[in-house]
Amino acid sequence: MGSDCRVMVVGGEDADLAWAEEQVRALEAAWTRFDAASELSRLNAQAGRAVPASAEMLMLARRAMRAERLTGGRFDPLMGTEIVALGYDRDHLSLTPPGAPAARVTLTPRVRPATQGLRLDERAGTVLVPAGRALDPGGIGKGLAADMVSAGLVRRGAEGALVNLGGDIRVRGRGPSGDWRLGIEHPDGPERPAVAEVTLQQGGLCTSGTNRRRWVRADGTEVHHLIDPATGLPTDAPVAQVSVIAPRAWLAEALTKAVVLAGPEDAAPLLARHRAAAVAVTADGTVVRIS
Repeated sequence: MGSDCRVMVVGGEDADLAWAEEQVRALEAAWTRFDAASELSRLNAQAGRAVPASAEMLMLARRAMRAERLTGGRFDPLMGTEIVALGYDRDHLSLTPPGAPAARVTLTPRVRPATQGLRLDERAGTVLVPAGRALDPGGIGKGLAADMVSAGLVRRGAEGALVNLGGDIRVRGRGPSGDWRLGIEHPDGPERPAVAEVTLQQGGLCTSGTNRRRWVRADGTEVHHLIDPATGLPTDAPVAQVSVIAPRAWLAEALTKAVVLAGPEDAAPLLARHRAAAVAVTADGTVVRIS
């Protein structure tokens, strides 16, 4: 999934860790858009048609559609075409990283016309991606995978579990010393003091920002992966990073994008509706707690 995976099991066995790795790799193989043979790639290749889907793909579509509704469209799961157009068409580590000052090229915002959304037929077990669009699980997939794998570990008998996929974390049950204590890394890197420390009994903690996944396009434009669905372009919101604590990791991950786009002041009612809270770091380095 383009990131490190860390799993911690309390009261389990070594076999649980091997099982968790197997599950994460299987979900990545199904959901990646960097492999033409993946289930996601085959689904997007048949945009405009209802395609039979696996249980895992149905779950992804179900949660993605719900996240879009809950965030009022600030999270849009169908941004695959736009992210590829920006140059994010392969693993992030293969993209040209920012180095020397990039040429200042202005990306002209455009208001995207309203289009049909993702469609799911539970009875038939099919998913339909609208013609001309592409499903991209980048804004929800790691959180959902952490939810699914941690749930499986508890079903296997673990007393507690933590699954961390690139900073998108889900905890369940008992931690090594009781509650789970998690640090939120500074957007400038681990060399800086942590932004905050969070204590959780259950739930998800997910972080998104504009500082890490940045790359330089062939025309010299420096861009990042947090796209505003209203324009189809990287957001210029003055927020460097947002971390959201929510009952489930898929929800926390989707809400991070919504908070970036809404801004700290307007995000509070949205978070309250979903029993969530957030820690934001603005572009000037100010830390804002939202609850």
